[in-house]
Amino acid sequence: MGFASYGAAALARYARDEWRARLLRERFEQHLAPDVVRRIAADPAALRLQGEMREITALFSDIEGFTSMTERAGPADLVALLDAYFDAAARIVTEHGGMIDKIVGDSVHAIFNAPFTLDRHPERAVACALALLTASEEIRCSPLGQRLHLGRTRIGIETGPAIVGDVGGSRKLDYTAHGNAINRAARLEAANRELGSSICIGPGTAARLPRGAVRPIGRVTVRGQSEPVDVFTPEDDAT
Repeated sequence: MGFASYGAAALARYARDEWRARLLRERFEQHLAPDVVRRIAADPAALRLQGEMREITALFSDIEGFTSMTERAGPADLVALLDAYFDAAARIVTEHGGMIDKIVGDSVHAIFNAPFTLDRHPERAVACALALLTASEEIRCSPLGQRLHLGRTRIGIETGPAIVGDVGGSRKLDYTAHGNAINRAARLEAANRELGSSICIGPGTAARLPRGAVRPIGRVTVRGQSEPVDVFTPEDDAT
């Protein structure tokens, strides 16, 4: 009797663990590289869903002139172009160790160094940005991209502490990050317009990069902050 009870309990634990692992795979397989998803499924307890403070590098991208493009594009063409664009973006982000936080409209929000530690995450984020630019230019030069006049991709990057975890209440949990680095990366993406650049890197990221990896492109006052900050772009980026 005792052995049967133990076996039933063990079977119930196994079923529960398998169910939890499956749910975690479903939640994260669209956001992370397959090996990271397998790591989460194998050890769900390693994922701190309740929240933690950790340094992350945030990357925000946006397509120039997207609103006007949607007004002149047919629905089928627009969806096909965005599918190609976001498929490439998701692949590149995960290949560089990043996590797709959100895709909103024409914007990609990604974070590096979450949910697990990622060595040299500022460098990886910058390398990711350069690869994103290359891929987006290839899509711009495609027949569909030229027909719809797909705009340039602009990217903002910043590194700093953030609170990372599940947010959204019981109905729709969202593993995401909140902090000044997130907000600043979004503002730096927008600053590319006035700077004439494609990648705008904040001081937090620049300070963690190897010497000579970036060059200064100006000073900007980020919305919500009183003091201007020095901003940079990769030395490899000719824009």
